[in-house]
Amino acid sequence: MIVVSDFDGTLTVDDVTTLFWDRHLPYDWRRELLPPTYGGQITPLEMIARGYGDVAVGPAELLAEARAHARLRPGLETLVAFCRARAWPFVVLSHGLTFYIRELLPPGVPFTAFVGAFTGSGWTVTLPPHVRLDAGQDFKTRVVADLRAQHPGRPAVYLGDGRLDWPAAETCDQVFAVRGSKLAELCPRARQFDTLDEVVAALEVR
Repeated sequence: MIVVSDFDGTLTVDDVTTLFWDRHLPYDWRRELLPPTYGGQITPLEMIARGYGDVAVGPAELLAEARAHARLRPGLETLVAFCRARAWPFVVLSHGLTFYIRELLPPGVPFTAFVGAFTGSGWTVTLPPHVRLDAGQDFKTRVVADLRAQHPGRPAVYLGDGRLDWPAAETCDQVFAVRGSKLAELCPRARQFDTLDEVVAALEVR
């Protein structure tokens, strides 16, 4: 199998970007940025770039906040070990930024995420260098498609929690959604979970 997981709100209990933006953006970003993103007027990359562009705080301070307040979801180490023991690719796929995901994930877990660079007064955000999107193409859907092409014939499993996980999740054979999340609402076939040990238990008896 191929196991693909969102990071913020899925492998973490709390969304790290939400933590940063609630603390450091001087406006109501939910009202300003979410409606045009959900409505398709701007892409997730454009949303993340706009939000972080107004965060005038550098990586050292943000990482200290993430380490202090972000909680990894119980069972992450078990899930990573489970996939490794079966030689199943396990890849984290996120609209978040590489600088904090790298620090919070267990060592050696591969991930694909947006790249942020602090300019001194805000952040610039770009696609990871190995990802190319066609016009109108969804980032997460493209990465999942590339993974499936690299591992032909393997069924894909997607773990997520949010509205922006839905397009990629719909392309996968199995979906796990955080209990009560927006993804669980949008994707009725998803199996809901609270801990990642529940995902491991379900995959063991697939």
